[in-house]
Amino acid sequence: MNKIKLYKKILVGITIVIVLLIIIFTIDVISETPNKSFLNIDFENKNNIVSAYGALIGGILAFLSILFVFYGLLEQRQQTLNERKEKEEENKQELLDQLKLLSSYFKSTINDILNQGEILAEYSQKEQDSPSEMNMMYFTTNKNFSRIIDMKPLSIYKAIRTNFHKDEDWEKIFLNIYSIFDFYSGALKELKEKYTSHINFKVKEQRKINFEIRNLLSQCSILVDKYRVEFPDDYMSYSWVKLANEFTIQYYAYLEDYKLNDRLSNLRYISDNFLEPFLKAAIELRNMPGYEKPICRKLLVSSSDIRKDIWETEFNSVHYAKDVEKQFNEYFSSENKHLKELERLKFEIDKKLQN
Repeated sequence: MNKIKLYKKILVGITIVIVLLIIIFTIDVISETPNKSFLNIDFENKNNIVSAYGALIGGILAFLSILFVFYGLLEQRQQTLNERKEKEEENKQELLDQLKLLSSYFKSTINDILNQGEILAEYSQKEQDSPSEMNMMYFTTNKNFSRIIDMKPLSIYKAIRTNFHKDEDWEKIFLNIYSIFDFYSGALKELKEKYTSHINFKVKEQRKINFEIRNLLSQCSILVDKYRVEFPDDYMSYSWVKLANEFTIQYYAYLEDYKLNDRLSNLRYISDNFLEPFLKAAIELRNMPGYEKPICRKLLVSSSDIRKDIWETEFNSVHYAKDVEKQFNEYFSSENKHLKELERLKFEIDKKLQN
């Protein structure tokens, strides 16, 4: 660019010299004419001089035209170089904007990871404390992970290469970006799938247990009816009838209380406060007076099976909650190595943007 400007200045200088020479030669020709006046040349008596003057001026003008063509070529070359420089500046700015976009996504992603981590930790604790309840967990709807993955890898590669070319491990920076975002994108997808599977299992088991409880209540009603038909006058004096009747009344009172307070029933509470006392009393009655009717044994077996199913549901919930806690500690806590690497990459990018 500087050479072209120098060449143009040289051409302008030569052109000025040539114009001055033309003026000097013209003045000299005029001075050869008697009674000379401005631009008054004796073409009739000075044929040789005029011919020589015309030939000289023609050659000078031809040379001058060549200089003008050359000057035009230099102008065209300078314009091409200017356009190329502007394009390079635009590309450089575009690559810098790519880094700014990455930094923005990094900041939002780090916040999303920390927020998701808080949700995981809270859910894990609730699930371990109350495994029979229907605890809920929510996932971030932010699409930063997929946005970066969907960005053209070549453009990010060029942005990293251009702005980090002095760093020996600039390629590692590029690979780490995609590695971390691929990891977290996959980790969140896996968490959602496991959570969905666990919720489906829990809903299925709770429905099954609630059906078993309703069946137990039906068996209690059938038992009372059998005794009432067989012993209409004193059926309420029988221990099995008293046990079945008290359990039914207490359980429905519990459901009514939860309904009035707009709460969901708690299987652990039902197991500890209704099924366990019922089962203990039924075991005592099994010893004395014994199974007075076949349905008496069904009550004991059913209540025992329900407690086992509740325990199994809680065991699986606690096991899942501990797995969520492990995922939190390894990938979503503020001190995990993957998040630290993401913060380091953002720091490196921000440092380049400040330069």
